[in-house]
Amino acid sequence: MKTIASLVLLALLLGSCQNEDTIIPSNDEASATVETQNSQVKNLTAKTVSGNVPSHDPSTIVKSGVNYYVFTTGDNIPMTYSTNLTSWTWGTSVFSSTPSWIAGYVPGFTKTFWAPDVAWFNNRWNMYYSCSTFGSATSAIGLVTTPAISQSAGTTWTDRGVVVSSSTASDVNAIDPSILVDGSNVYMAYGSWHAGIGVVPINVSTGKPSATRTIVAGGNSASWEAPCLIKEGSYYYMFVNRGTCCNGVNSTYYIVVGRSTNVYGPYLDKNGVALTNGGGTTVLATQGNYIGPGHLSRITGTQKGAVHYYDGADSGNPKLEIVYFTWSSGWPTLSY
Repeated sequence: MKTIASLVLLALLLGSCQNEDTIIPSNDEASATVETQNSQVKNLTAKTVSGNVPSHDPSTIVKSGVNYYVFTTGDNIPMTYSTNLTSWTWGTSVFSSTPSWIAGYVPGFTKTFWAPDVAWFNNRWNMYYSCSTFGSATSAIGLVTTPAISQSAGTTWTDRGVVVSSSTASDVNAIDPSILVDGSNVYMAYGSWHAGIGVVPINVSTGKPSATRTIVAGGNSASWEAPCLIKEGSYYYMFVNRGTCCNGVNSTYYIVVGRSTNVYGPYLDKNGVALTNGGGTTVLATQGNYIGPGHLSRITGTQKGAVHYYDGADSGNPKLEIVYFTWSSGWPTLSY
């Protein structure tokens, strides 16, 4: 088991970055935020999640049967499970072989999938996953489904093929899906750098888009990726990562938010600046040994969620941690 964990962790560290090798953003805002947070919290270390299971780009945590499940970047989509959100154990990965359709959309893709997300609708679990190669705009998001998730190899995943794809840097990069089930409607936010973050409506029966995407954040190859789309009250909230990931203790990820009464935007921050115009209110940044938090999700029906962070007390290795949403005057804050 330690050998498996080591191999997956190596894949996470070497294979899970998206475009940071080719695009260098300005990190002034991130650096200022990090400095402020570090002046407030000097020695914060992980205390909620125990064990040494690495995690990068965690999916929404879901519950099937007695277990909670989280899926992450790595070979064949690694999975861990827990009965209490604290002690996590390795389960069986989603794939035993790479779906054949991927080679036609992402030449050179190997078995290291990125940033899955999972949601329950149409009487099944729907998992969206990312296929790309390091630093490339040639990407695709695929879909697999199952009626029930198990920690063992008993889970039967049915691959449903491509959901969205991209081939040029002028398009929304087809990675980092985030699924929102809003009553009878389903939406997917996705994107990384390049043209920014897009939102598409999802056909509940097929799990595929029913219209073209709308760009709601970022653009011009700025550092926007890993969206998390949620709804609270009458507002939709778009959380997005700024800065860069995948550099261990040197990662500069931080999370910003904007809100809108329309799922397609415009999303404005507390100062009224649109996320398509550089806006975004910071809700979580580096604090002590919690370095570069990113890839936020919220556990459906709760005020709990999850992020990964780079553990300053463990050579910058990526870890899972539970976060808590609190609300004031319609605006969220996040805390460990």
